[in-house]
Amino acid sequence: MVLNAGEIARGATLAVEAAQFAARHKRVQKKFVSVLKVTVVGMVMAYALIYALLILPLFIIRNGNYVLATLLQYDPGSSTLALLSTRDAVDHFLSTLPLLGLDIMVHVRPSMFEDIFFTMLEEVDPEYAKALKSWPPRKFRWEKIKFAVQRLAKRYFMTLVASYLSRLPVVGWMVFPLGALTMMAKFVGYPLSGAIVLATVVSPGSRKSTMFIFKSLLAMGDFSRDLMRPYFSHLGAKPKQQVAFYKTNESVVIGFILAYYFFVQMSWIGPAFYILAQAAIAMFISRQTVRPPLYTPGAEWELQNGKSKDDPE
Repeated sequence: MVLNAGEIARGATLAVEAAQFAARHKRVQKKFVSVLKVTVVGMVMAYALIYALLILPLFIIRNGNYVLATLLQYDPGSSTLALLSTRDAVDHFLSTLPLLGLDIMVHVRPSMFEDIFFTMLEEVDPEYAKALKSWPPRKFRWEKIKFAVQRLAKRYFMTLVASYLSRLPVVGWMVFPLGALTMMAKFVGYPLSGAIVLATVVSPGSRKSTMFIFKSLLAMGDFSRDLMRPYFSHLGAKPKQQVAFYKTNESVVIGFILAYYFFVQMSWIGPAFYILAQAAIAMFISRQTVRPPLYTPGAEWELQNGKSKDDPE
């Protein structure tokens, strides 16, 4: 589905409204602070543990290298440079560790993030929160694993084929521009994607920024599905149904997620914006989806149609 500028703007406006709503309600504020405290403690513990596991061995090896150099009479310079290079790589990895810690906390304590979602939803629309909570959450672990493996395999295969075709004489240079044109057309349409690809061919310096935008659009889809996990799990949405929901509401979702996504990527302050986004998505759900009825045994809910599968046509 080609992105719609008006829908993106509407999503961004809704995101700002949701953040303001959360800031005005003390119950949401208290839950936000509570979740943030636990998240930060968990992140610091993960940071300290991984730092110790990575840096301590390097410290021992470096000092051991000096001792051996003294005993065996050799120049430790090359070994020291290699260790320093490794240390630089480790430091770069550690700079992104807060986000890794956040990801660990999201998966270790999902109920904590679900709590702030429902706290916000109860303030926005108590009846919606009551109805959604009545549906028992379903995990679909095997379906998620299968879906993730299939998606990774597809991406790997496409990358492998593109890499092979790009080496062909005469036409090889056209493979990546045509691939980018096809993929970006899904978001912005062929005229604009054609102009973007042409710009990357004429001016190679713009390729990095183009790839950054494209990768961000893909990442926003994954980010939105993470935030909507409480909604999807309670209504029993399988991975393919989640993707279909995202595609149907793509422009509004991207506009909404755009208001938080780049802040979430900012190392130590990112977790606070992630928690805020987790709360704010409750307003998106209440405004953009049909409220399900109270759960009855055996009932199933169709996300796309907004009705129970047992309802008459």
